[in-house]
Amino acid sequence: RGENMLMVGSQTFWAMKASRFPPDSSLAYTWLLEIALKVLSSPENDKRRREFVTSLFEQCCKDGFLSSKFVRKLSPFYGGPFCKEEGWTFEESKRVCEELFGDPPCFASAWSRNLKRGQEHPPQPTDLVQKTKS
Repeated sequence: RGENMLMVGSQTFWAMKASRFPPDSSLAYTWLLEIALKVLSSPENDKRRREFVTSLFEQCCKDGFLSSKFVRKLSPFYGGPFCKEEGWTFEESKRVCEELFGDPPCFASAWSRNLKRGQEHPPQPTDLVQKTKS
């Protein structure tokens, strides 16, 4: 069932990108990432998950839609509901974020060039750090 969700989500995403009306916000990328993290959360999907996430991240940056929401889905501090005891763990989430964004994190402005200002927010280093209680 989960594999079907990921397959349908991926096919829909790529069909939208190929259409006359491609995604015009970061939402499609974020939703597909969320589906992948849920469906590919087990240890036996480690390699596939890493490849899928890396590929989606690269496409998101290439298209200029890297948003704070996308980054937070990957963050071990904000993506808690997706982190498991095995597979997509806190440590794996942290490792993937360091690979994608560097340590300290760096976000090229071109990665977010197509975000709708005022509606979507570009990523910030604080998207990858532990939330503090106010």
